Formats: sequence, C-alpha cells, structure tokens
Amino acid sequence: MDSRIRSDERSNGIRCVTGEGMFGVGMGLVAPLTVLPLLLQSLGASDFQLGLAGSIGLAGWVLLQPIGFLLFGRRRRTKRFLIPWSLCFSVPTYVGMAALVYFLGPEQPHLCAALLLLLFGLRVLGGGAAVPFWLEWQATLFRRAIRGRVIGMISAASGIGGALGFVIAGRAQDGLPFPLSYSLLFVGGAFFFVAALAVLFTVREPASFSAPYDPPRMRDLFRRFAHSLGERNFRSYLIGRILMTMGGGALAFYAVYFESPEGGGLSKGLVTTLGVFLTISHGVASVVLGRWGDRAGHKAGVVVGALAQFGGIAVAFLGRGPIACAACFLLVGVAWAAGWVSHLNMLFETCPHDSRLAHITISNLVLGPVLFLVPMATGWMMEHVANRTTGIGLTLIPTFLGLVWLALAVREPRDLEIARAQSAAP
Repeated sequence: MDSRIRSDERSNGIRCVTGEGMFGVGMGLVAPLTVLPLLLQSLGASDFQLGLAGSIGLAGWVLLQPIGFLLFGRRRRTKRFLIPWSLCFSVPTYVGMAALVYFLGPEQPHLCAALLLLLFGLRVLGGGAAVPFWLEWQATLFRRAIRGRVIGMISAASGIGGALGFVIAGRAQDGLPFPLSYSLLFVGGAFFFVAALAVLFTVREPASFSAPYDPPRMRDLFRRFAHSLGERNFRSYLIGRILMTMGGGALAFYAVYFESPEGGGLSKGLVTTLGVFLTISHGVASVVLGRWGDRAGHKAGVVVGALAQFGGIAVAFLGRGPIACAACFLLVGVAWAAGWVSHLNMLFETCPHDSRLAHITISNLVLGPVLFLVPMATGWMMEHVANRTTGIGLTLIPTFLGLVWLALAVREPRDLEIARAQSAAP
C-alpha cells in the first residue's frame, strides 16, 4: 500500500489544514466547553440550561444528519454546496448572538440566555445537517493509506487554532467589560469562519467528483442500514460509543465547576485560558493518533481516547484549582482528538458496503438521541439529585464500562479483513 502523499493530496492537505485552523480559532473564541457555559452562567442560566447547551454542542451536529442525508443525498455534494451551506449557518447566527449579548444581556439576562440557546441550536443543528457530506468529501480527497495522517493534521490545526482562540477569549473576559467582551468574541468568530471557508473553497476536487452519480434508492438505503447493523463488530462498537457518551455528560460543566468554590473558585478568564491545554493536547494527540492509526489500525486510538476521558473525569472529581483544571482539559483534549481522528477512521473502516454516507447516517441515528439527552440528564441530576462534584463522579461508572467494552469486545477492522481474506483463500 503506497503511503506516500501525492502532490495533489499535499496541496489539498495544506488548504484543509489552513482552513480548519482558522475555523478552530473561530470556535475557540466562543468555545462550547468554556466560554459559552461561563457566559450563560453569568446570565443566570440554570444547570439544566447549561446541560441543554452541552447537548446542543455535542449532539446538535448529528441530530439532523439523517434528515440532511435524505434531503440532499440524491446528488453528490461538493464544495459548491458545502461552503455556502456552512456560511449561512455560522456567520449570521454568530452576528445575531453578538447583538443579543450586547443589547439584551445587561437588561434582560434570562431572556438573552434563552435566545442565545435558540440561535446556538440553529447554528449547530443547521450546520450539522451537512456533516456527512463534509466527511465523505474529505474521505474522497485522500486515499485510505494516508487518510489517518491527513485527518490527524487537520484535527491538530483545529486544536492549534482553538488554542489561539482560547487565549484571546481569556484576555477579553478579564480585560474588557461585559457585554462588550462576549459580543466581540462572537464577531471575531464570524470573521474567522468566513476566512476559513474562503480557504476551503480553493481545494481542488478530483475528477471523480464530476463523474456521473447514481444515488441510492430508498430501499437500497435501508438495505445498507441493515447491512451495517448486521455486522457484529460494528454493533459492538456502537455499544461502546453509547457507554462513553453516557459518561461524557459532565463535559458541559467542567468550566463552571472549576469557576465555582467546589472546583477552586478560578476566574472566568483563567478557566478559559487554561482551555489552551485542551486544544494543545488535542493538536498533538491528533497527529500521533493519526500516524499510529495508519500503521496499526485505529482501535488503539479509540481505547486511548476512552482512557483519557476516564482520567479527565477522575481529575475533575478528585482535584480542584488551576493544576487540576489544566490536567482535566489536557486529558479531555486527548479524548477529543481520538473522537475526531480515531473514531472517524474507525467509522470509515467498519463500513461493510459501498456507501460511507449511509454508514455514517445509521451511526448517527443510533448515537444522536443519546448524545442529546445525556448532558441534559446530567444537568437535571446535578440540579435535583446530587451536587456538581458528585454528579461528575457518577459519570465515571459508564465511562469505565465503555473503556472495558471497547478494549475487549471491539476488534480492529483491519484484523477482521485479514482474517476474512485468509478464510476465503483456497
């Protein structure tokens, strides 16, 4: 298998890495794990609303993917569709949130928080509807032999860009008055989204994108769904993902926890700045996991990510103060890198048929409701059953079960391919 990068792949890789880095800056300026929950808390949002924001930030990207697939899957989708679609759902919503915070935040904070959640949901749900087409587009640009390496670099660029966004956001929160600080962060995010999409528009698509496209008929689509779910290893993988998702419900509360007296009483700006550890570890781990996965398969990266998630929860549960906050974010960054690089490639490689789009869609149909409900349920639990510290500790249980399941019950797809080839040989 030729693992050398061709000139066209190198050129497209540079463009994708640059664009994703700029997008990472925009996301880091109002990061769903740090800046947004701290903003909502300053507006008087409840733990349930914080959980809802976490649900939107985690699951909103996948909830409308099946509908998007059914609406737009009749044609091959290229950058001429993907970039305008993303632009429409990222820039106007961020500008709208900037205006809401500036004009409504000081006078009617509760209404402002509710409307922010509405616009944030529109941005994520609408943008997420096209994610399967983005993933298929990206997978088609690069061969399997180098795909993990390239996706790792793209993910790393997002992390590095996010680190810059976190630093800027931390300085703005501590150095500028409310609401100007948050409004400028939203406007800055919109600016970087425009710049990122402009760079991605320069990607050169291969000739296969203009070839005749025979869209799957509805009965063929459901047959592929059944084919995917009929694979034992894929079902085991989904069970592991569900368990890890159930354990990830505390992610939406780390920032407000470390700002609270229970977590050390850190300032908003310091919590946001310490988020740099999340993005830096995300960037470094993405490159390492991508190259490792290309050589040895991506299951190992999936297990490493699960172990990092367990470690991050344990640090938040047992520790307090800036060192614990930094260590927690560092481990979360590794888990996020595995979620982007290892899990995405694992999803590609568990596809047993010719439609990655259908395979991605059925995965999201299964995982989407769990991703959406778990952070809200965690927030409800913290508000009515246990405090934040105990609630974070309880998420260790499903995370540990998911870690063990992924390590022992899921097989490396490449090993299965070798075994099948050997059994089919005369």
